[in-house]
Amino acid sequence: MSGAAARRAAALATAAALATLVTAAPASTARADAVKLPKTPAVLDVPRGWTPIEGATERGLVAGYRGERGTVLAVTRAQVPNDRAYRKDVRDAYVDEIERGIAASVKGYRRLARRFAEQNGTPALDVEARRDDGATIVVRVLLFWTHALSLAIEVPPGADATLARDVAARFAPPPKPAKPAKPAKPAKPAQPAKPAQPAKPARPAKSP
Repeated sequence: MSGAAARRAAALATAAALATLVTAAPASTARADAVKLPKTPAVLDVPRGWTPIEGATERGLVAGYRGERGTVLAVTRAQVPNDRAYRKDVRDAYVDEIERGIAASVKGYRRLARRFAEQNGTPALDVEARRDDGATIVVRVLLFWTHALSLAIEVPPGADATLARDVAARFAPPPKPAKPAKPAKPAKPAQPAKPAQPAKPARPAKSP
């Protein structure tokens, strides 16, 4: 995957995706549960009181939600290979390329935090940035082998981003089930002790 493709995949999750939802109407029913997303093992844990945004999928998104005080969440998918995220020799350069894609979609991008780590076996890039209008953008990009799934949350200027960070931190594939422990091998039966050998009789002393 080229650097340009990596940046395009990352950009899907930020300003372009969020901009499509700013004026969208939320659904009438709030929800608070884990949302299974289509064609991916990742699960989105939606906070209580957040409402799904009508027409999010028609706008090219996997999911869209509106939270309290103007917070907006968008999930996007890019069908791109991410083998470089699994190779230690090129991983850092690949992560830099993805962040450049995010930065290009956020006006006045100023990084506040960045972390790269595995989430239940899947490489994930976490970025938090400040836009020039004071809004905070919280992003997590899950780098599966065959696709990238990106979550972006826009927090309005002056609002607390703690909940947005918590939502991003829980955006991950479920833990892999633990492998069943191998049954212990039965202990070998104890061998019966060998009977003691009788002592040999002492030889008689020789006559002088």
